Amino acid sequence: MNNNLKILTLYFLFSILFLGISFFIAYISWWRIDQGTSEFFIIVFSVMLCWIGVGYLSTLISSKIIFNNLKEIGFISPFTLVFNNFFYEKKGLLISKRIKKLFSSFAFPLLFFFIFLFYKIVNFVERTDLTYYRIERIVRIDNISYYKGSKRAHVNLEYDKNKISKVIYLKDTLKNVGDYETIVFSSRNPYIMKSKIEYEENIK
Repeated sequence: MNNNLKILTLYFLFSILFLGISFFIAYISWWRIDQGTSEFFIIVFSVMLCWIGVGYLSTLISSKIIFNNLKEIGFISPFTLVFNNFFYEKKGLLISKRIKKLFSSFAFPLLFFFIFLFYKIVNFVERTDLTYYRIERIVRIDNISYYKGSKRAHVNLEYDKNKISKVIYLKDTLKNVGDYETIVFSSRNPYIMKSKIEYEENIK
């Protein structure tokens, strides 16, 4: 394997590693975000890992465009590219400005693309689980909060020896604390939960 291919492989491996870990962490924590602030910070951490993976991928693309032979740049981290004067010292101001401009033009669209991809994946999983593993149950509304004008019910559920706290959007805004709401959740992942009305609206 020549040096050019080795450098290309390293960029791909590091980008796939960070992107894969970020997707895995976010996927595990996504439906538990109602459990507390720790899950929220885990999601933020996964976005940071995604950004690093995007950084390696963007460094590869921008370097490949400017340098036909990757040996001219070698394997560098996106932090070296963005925060240090690596290219200014090695290649001059013109090349430094050009590659940083290319990096930015690829990095931000790629980050939004991967976030959108994750959003589509979790929506597909929710739809699939609530179609094939759906369980209905009537639960008591323990608390009500408001978010951007929407009424949300805090409910507690025991399933398969697990105690689950979840926040669901209330389509019936006349519901109050102490009332009962019909929910649907997945037997495979009970944290995937919606009110029955919301679920039926989404599958139309």
